[in-house]
Amino acid sequence: MKRLCLALAVGVLLLMTMGVGTAAADDSPALQDVGQLAGSAQDAGAVAGTAQQQPTNDSTAAPPPAESGSVNQSNTATSNGTAFNLNATKQDANQEQDGSGVQAIGQSAENDQDALALAFTLQQGAANTNTPVRVFSTGDSGDVTQSNDASSDATAANINATKQDADQDQSGGDCKCGGEGGVQAIGQSADSEQDATALAKTIQEKPSNKNISVRVLSPGDDGNVTQSNTASSAATAANINLTKQDADQEQDGGCKCGSGEQAIGQKANSEQDAKALAATVQEKPSNTNISVRVLSPGDDGDVTQSNTATSDATAANVNLTKQDADQDQDGSGYQAIGQKADSDQKALAASLTAQKHPTNKNISVRVLSPGDGGNVTQSNTATSDATAFNLNATKQDADQDQDGSCKCGSGEQAIGQFAENDQKAAALSATIQEKPSNTNTSVRVLSWGDDGDVTQSNDASSSATAANLNALKQDADQDQGGSGIQAIGQAAKSEQDAFALGLTFQSGASNENTPVRVLSPSKHGSGDVTQTNTASSDALAANVNLTKQDADQYQGVGGHDGYDCCGATGIQAIGQLAKNDQKAKAAAVTFQIFDQPCKCGDKGGSGNVNAPVSVLSDEGKGKSREKGDGGDVTQSNAASSDADALNINLLKQDADQDQDGSCRCSDSYGIQAIGQKAENDQWAAALAATFQIGASNTNAPVREGSDHMRHGSQPE
Repeated sequence: MKRLCLALAVGVLLLMTMGVGTAAADDSPALQDVGQLAGSAQDAGAVAGTAQQQPTNDSTAAPPPAESGSVNQSNTATSNGTAFNLNATKQDANQEQDGSGVQAIGQSAENDQDALALAFTLQQGAANTNTPVRVFSTGDSGDVTQSNDASSDATAANINATKQDADQDQSGGDCKCGGEGGVQAIGQSADSEQDATALAKTIQEKPSNKNISVRVLSPGDDGNVTQSNTASSAATAANINLTKQDADQEQDGGCKCGSGEQAIGQKANSEQDAKALAATVQEKPSNTNISVRVLSPGDDGDVTQSNTATSDATAANVNLTKQDADQDQDGSGYQAIGQKADSDQKALAASLTAQKHPTNKNISVRVLSPGDGGNVTQSNTATSDATAFNLNATKQDADQDQDGSCKCGSGEQAIGQFAENDQKAAALSATIQEKPSNTNTSVRVLSWGDDGDVTQSNDASSSATAANLNALKQDADQDQGGSGIQAIGQAAKSEQDAFALGLTFQSGASNENTPVRVLSPSKHGSGDVTQTNTASSDALAANVNLTKQDADQYQGVGGHDGYDCCGATGIQAIGQLAKNDQKAKAAAVTFQIFDQPCKCGDKGGSGNVNAPVSVLSDEGKGKSREKGDGGDVTQSNAASSDADALNINLLKQDADQDQDGSCRCSDSYGIQAIGQKAENDQWAAALAATFQIGASNTNAPVREGSDHMRHGSQPE
């Protein structure tokens, strides 16, 4: 055992005090030493800023009696910041020695990466206006598309793909017996430190889209109208460590009873820190579509109006360190492998979306203008999403093969594997939506025709996900031909902490549909009406530990060729220790608050209101004379929160020992010992709270001179 300790000490000493070069002494044994040192420091910064103030598009025309083309109007402001570092250091060392001697390789690689990306976009007063007017001008109008878009995107990424490769080949001397074997030592050290920060912010103030179509004694169809205001921000911070350490030793041991020494030490440290912050503010976005027809028969196209504010923050760390060590020894001797891998990961993702006073208005007025109205879709959407994720998939692989060529030779094999994992993930997501409103007003006077479906929605949602995954794998294999000592020790520690918070606040959401018909029969009845106000929050905190420890030992105790090795002893020992500590905390809170009317009987406030008015307007035309039916009405106010805290520990410890014991002497024996210990500490807490205040749905159809009406559903 003294020689084993000496071999380990030599390997560590060579790593710490190595030089660069190759030298050979005059006397045997020969000496080969290689030292490689690589240092990488990378710093990347990116800043992008865009400011767009008061852009406008104006299209005003009095078209001739003909068809008019499509109108496309857009104001776009974007910023993109990307900071990226890539380190692909490769260290390769090979040694080949015919005689027995000393071979030493030391490799050291350090990586320090820092990436910072900032993106900021400001769009103020963006406006699109289209006001076609037709007087005594027959013809169809084209589609109208109006949009105001503001976006910012920040990406900070670090990739470390360091590779260390060391190979030693020693054939051994030609002495007959008693000669000394050789010494092989490899030391590999790789340190990686990565820091990525991404910040994205978008502000969109008072964007507006207006489309006003006026027809006087001008028959014709109108095209579809699409209006949108969009504000978005995305921040992504990512670190990837792909360090690979590979060491191979082969020793022939030419002496009949010669013994050699092989020592491999591998050390890999990975420290990763990712922070992503995304914020979007959209203030007073508005879409307005007004269609007026006087003595102008024709159909209206579909109307789609939307205000959308989103933010997305993603922070991710991935560590795929791989340590691989192989030793092959023909003669009995000493083999030692030590592997150590530390992983420290921190991920923080924060996302905030604020949408204030978004409005959609669609007003259709027909006077002595028969025709069908298209579908109307109005939506205000605010979402935020934060994801913090850590993945550690460290793999430690050690293989030892010892032949024991001497008749009664014995050898010593020792493998030690140690891995520590520390993961912290925090995700924070918040959405605020204030007074979103959708208004659809359709007025018909002496204008028969069907109205399309009306869909109105206000949606506010937040989603926070914090996840840690540890997929550590430790694999150790020992194969020994002669009697000797085999020892494997595996220790794995995993600490995981996940925190997720989702917060959604929706106040004063309102949907209002008020069609009016006066002496305006419909052929098939009014379309369906769907009104929804939705507020939801979701928080998920999850820890998963998939540590696997696998140790295999095979020992053929005794001599070769039928020779009895009296007094031969084989010892096999395996020790496995695994500790797991997991903490998961998830909180989801949703507020849905509706404004109340100021006075008793006041129609103000918020919620869902459907109030169609029909006066002498239920007779159809031609052969399809039918009563005018009201379509289905679906109104809903939904508030929900979902919090999940989850810990999963799927630790697997596997130990196998195989001992032949071929000696026939009474004083020959073998010893096998396995010790396995696993500790697991899990703590999970989930909190979900939902507040819904003052929710209201009102369906109040009024029909005068009509005796047929279909009632819709009003789920609360």
